[in-house]
Amino acid sequence: MRKKGWLAIGLLVSTLLLAACGGTQGNGVPQGVNQGNQALDFTLETVDGQTVSLSDYHGQVVLINFWATWCPPCRAEIPGLEAAYREHNGHGFVVLGVNVQDPPQVVAPFVDQMGVTYPILLDLNGTVMQDYRAQGLPMSVLVDRDGVIQVRHVGYLSESQLAQYLSSVAPEWSSR
Repeated sequence: MRKKGWLAIGLLVSTLLLAACGGTQGNGVPQGVNQGNQALDFTLETVDGQTVSLSDYHGQVVLINFWATWCPPCRAEIPGLEAAYREHNGHGFVVLGVNVQDPPQVVAPFVDQMGVTYPILLDLNGTVMQDYRAQGLPMSVLVDRDGVIQVRHVGYLSESQLAQYLSSVAPEWSSR
């Protein structure tokens, strides 16, 4: 094979490997799902049919919380997530509750019953959960204002743990 052919194959393979490994963003931070990675963008529908992407919240601190209605620890942490959302939402914090594989007709009344006001997204086929390599529920991922994952928390997230995580990415919130 000629040199140009090998060069083209090499470039193609390099491009595919970079894409498969997540690549990098313009800030040079590699994309991925681990602490220190640029968070992978995703788009899901809300319970009320709106389309929401993680990138819609760039510049804010985002807690992505993977959960299901049938999961007792998920249910137990919702009041703490709601309290943190209400306290810090006006200061650039959002919780994205990513419900995994529950039908919308189950999620909507559950959310109303629990008094959840943060956005609830429907991961109907579990793709985003798989992309984020969540090995169980609940799982939370804290993303800073630059879109970089600062915390991956598997299991029940207590209010005190969440407050500690939030103060690490937004120290000004620890005095509130």
